[in-house]
Amino acid sequence: MRRVAILLIALISFGLAMRGAEFDNVNLRYNCEYHLGFVRITAGEAYVKVGLDGDLLTGTFNGRSIPWHGRVYSVSDTLRAKIEPAQGLSRATVLYENGFYTKPKVSQLESGKFDASNPDNYKDIYGRGKLDASAGTIEAVTITADMLSLYYYFSEIDFGRLQPCEKVTIGITLPDGDVQHVEITYNGTDTYNGHNVYATVFEYSYHGEMDNYPVKCLIDSHSRIPLLLSANLKIGHVELVISP
Repeated sequence: MRRVAILLIALISFGLAMRGAEFDNVNLRYNCEYHLGFVRITAGEAYVKVGLDGDLLTGTFNGRSIPWHGRVYSVSDTLRAKIEPAQGLSRATVLYENGFYTKPKVSQLESGKFDASNPDNYKDIYGRGKLDASAGTIEAVTITADMLSLYYYFSEIDFGRLQPCEKVTIGITLPDGDVQHVEITYNGTDTYNGHNVYATVFEYSYHGEMDNYPVKCLIDSHSRIPLLLSANLKIGHVELVISP
């Protein structure tokens, strides 16, 4: 279950394409569903907000698992980036990015005594804080923050110019000048819960290596909002499903 909670954190964030649609600010809620055989449970929830003010893109992600072994696993991410016109897709330069991972006890949350700002209670993507967290967990929190910019890029992509199985890469410049990439594979059109969608799979590359978390993403062809994000685990399958 802890693995599911971490992937919940990771889930919640193209060269030939030109502008596809105007970007609309989004404020979305997702349910996290875990599948194992015939078993299906709600494992948590996530909230995504992304807005554009002039050339400044601001996004936040807040996700939390259901209680597990007396704890709630959660993440809070913020991304601010400058969006500039460029040949093909716009160029994104990250001005600020951070993500915080916490795992408070349920009893602390219920009593109102949990202090998320106490360094003993968190770990951020830069290693600050004293909370015990694996490198894989913190990488997942970083991926979630990076993914926020995709909500903007999905509006720019002209999917009609792409062919099924075509791969497109987006490079995003970080504050330290490093460029990280996300590789998207376009798999054509489909339908999902009465919506016409673009079927894609994306995966991030960090320091030249893929993160090994390929994520299936179904994007509403009209609103350009991701309706479903899903990935396989070593045991079972996890999905982020948009809430009406």
